[in-house]
Amino acid sequence: MQKTNMIKGSNKILLSAPHVHIHRRPNLFNKYKLSEVKTDDIVIGICNESDSFGIYTTQKMEYDPNFHKIEDNSYKREVENIIKGNKIEKFIDIHGLKDTFNIDIAIYYKTRFRKSVKLAQDLAKYIDDNELEGINIQILRLQDNDQETLTEFVASKLRVPAIQVEVARYIREDKELLDNLIKNISQYCNLKS
Repeated sequence: MQKTNMIKGSNKILLSAPHVHIHRRPNLFNKYKLSEVKTDDIVIGICNESDSFGIYTTQKMEYDPNFHKIEDNSYKREVENIIKGNKIEKFIDIHGLKDTFNIDIAIYYKTRFRKSVKLAQDLAKYIDDNELEGINIQILRLQDNDQETLTEFVASKLRVPAIQVEVARYIREDKELLDNLIKNISQYCNLKS
């Protein structure tokens, strides 16, 4: 059974939602991490409105699609194939933001990748509009550690501008706010670069 779904588009942007369902990250207790609800709805909505490419998980995963190295990560391999096979120019990885943060949207980029920083800054301007105007958007560097997130992999190994966008639960669970987020990001994706 297929554990991911891919959306074909013509726009050279790839959106991703790797944590839609529970997943295992290596730790001492080998427990599942919680799902990040509605992240697939964000990807599907943006792809529908902007004719972008998309990929998201469709069931629980026995590994973390955002954490594990490509050798043990079929999701990351699929992302690589989509990017190379379709000459993708930008990668936006959608995640859920933990409830403990006092941030509405966090946008992460890989250190030392100027085009990823610009992607983060440009997207933040589009998100901060309409019903979402004035929300707390933070643009932050990903930690320099031994992990290799999808964003780091795409920026470092594939040389494509890449960001990780984390969305607060209250936005994901409110239909009007979610619709506005999808609309705002879609407007950015519809720009011709």
